[in-house]
Amino acid sequence: MVITGFDKVKKTLETVVITDKALHVISPESIGRLNGTDMTSPADPNLIVTTTDMKVGTYTIAAQPTGSHVVTVTNTVVSAADTMGTITILGEDSDGNVISEVIIPVADTLVAGVLGFAVITSVTGAGWIIETTNNDTIVVGIGAVKPPTGKYIYKVTCETTAVVASETFLSGSNGPKLAALTGLVAGHVYYGRWATITMTSGECVGYYNYT
Repeated sequence: MVITGFDKVKKTLETVVITDKALHVISPESIGRLNGTDMTSPADPNLIVTTTDMKVGTYTIAAQPTGSHVVTVTNTVVSAADTMGTITILGEDSDGNVISEVIIPVADTLVAGVLGFAVITSVTGAGWIIETTNNDTIVVGIGAVKPPTGKYIYKVTCETTAVVASETFLSGSNGPKLAALTGLVAGHVYYGRWATITMTSGECVGYYNYT
């Protein structure tokens, strides 16, 4: 199979790669390890865990996301702010890989993670300490996904292990936050919507969307 791309400098189609591997087509509902699906979907802050008292232990999962979404955790203070501790999300990405993420709640605030979860296996609280006789409450849900518009980088493929120094997101983008990662893994593909990406090391290929 020969994959070609348009060279803007030469203004010609150039061969990008010749391979005997099968072409992996990514559907709108399946985008790999990190969030960036093109499927339009509103935020649903209490989809995964409906309103319940904060605690140390496992929360009951009410429903699963459709497609790959970042997870959000929202705290509501009752009487006085508790010691929040952490919320660990365990599940799978849209390729079936097991992934986990730790989200630190903030009083009366919605906090979003960066990984895209297609399946939620468990939601577990740790380190929570009650402040008064009334528990704070919590909900766990998913972030909104908006359709792509305009010119932006929508995909980054890593030829070698790479480190991102800084990035600029388009308005409404959920992530992933590449600069927050220890490093981009060689051979991995990262999806999102960035206006700019600045690297300090490694080699990556960025793909632009034009509409």
